[in-house]
Amino acid sequence: MQAIRVIIQMAILCLFYEIGKWCTAFFHLPIPGSIIGMLLLFLLLLSGVVNERVLLDGSGFFLRHFSFFFLPLSVSAIVLGPYFIEFGWKLVLILVGSGVVGFLATSLSAEVLIRWKEKRKYDRSH
Repeated sequence: MQAIRVIIQMAILCLFYEIGKWCTAFFHLPIPGSIIGMLLLFLLLLSGVVNERVLLDGSGFFLRHFSFFFLPLSVSAIVLGPYFIEFGWKLVLILVGSGVVGFLATSLSAEVLIRWKEKRKYDRSH
C-alpha cells in the first residue's frame, strides 16, 4: 500500500512537470517547463489547495534518490573532457556561483516559510 501511495504521489509531481512543459510550449515562454511546474505547485501549496502531506512520501523518494537522477549528466560530462580543459575555470565559476545562489535562495525561502508557519501557529493559539 505504501509503494502505491509513493507511486501515485510521484505521478502527481511528474504531472506538474508535464503541465509546466505544456505551458511553456503553448505560451512560448522563455522559462523552462520544470520551473513553471514548480511555481504552479508552490502556488497551490501556498494557497492550501494542495496539502503538503499529499505529496510528502513521493517528494521524499525523489530527495532520497536525488543523486541517482544526475548520474546520466555526470556520465555524459566525462565525454566532454576537451571542453573542460579549455573552459574548465569558467564552468567551475558558473557551477560554484549557481550553487551558492541556489543554496541562498533555498535557505532564505525556507527560513521565511518556517517563520510564517510559526507566526501563524502562534497567532492561532492566542
